Amino acid sequence: MFRKTIGKPLEKVLDVVGEVLAFLVILLLAFSFINAAFGITDNPTVLKIIAFTQTYAVIGVVAIVGLEFVIDKGLILTIIYLALVAVVVIFSFLPDVQAQIMNQLIKLKV
Repeated sequence: MFRKTIGKPLEKVLDVVGEVLAFLVILLLAFSFINAAFGITDNPTVLKIIAFTQTYAVIGVVAIVGLEFVIDKGLILTIIYLALVAVVVIFSFLPDVQAQIMNQLIKLKV
C-alpha cells in the first residue's frame, strides 16, 4: 500500500532534490579546496557559512539518497532509516560530539 500511494511520486521528487543538493555539495567542496590552495578569502564569516552549509548539505544528500532507496522497501524500514537520520541530525548540533569524533580521527592519523 505504501509503495503504490506515495513511493513512486515521492521518489521522483527526492531524485530532483538530491541531484540539486549533490551539485551544491560539489560546488562547495571545490570552492573549499581552491580556497585552501590559493587563499581566495580569509573572511571568517564566509568560511563559517560555507563550512556549515557544506556539512548539512552532505547530510542532506546522504539522507535523501538513502530515503529514495528505502521509500519503496516498506514502511518499517523507512521509519528505521528516518530515525537514524534524526539521530545524525540531532548529534550534528552537539559540538562536543563533533570534537570527540575529530579527536578519534586524529588518534587514528587519518
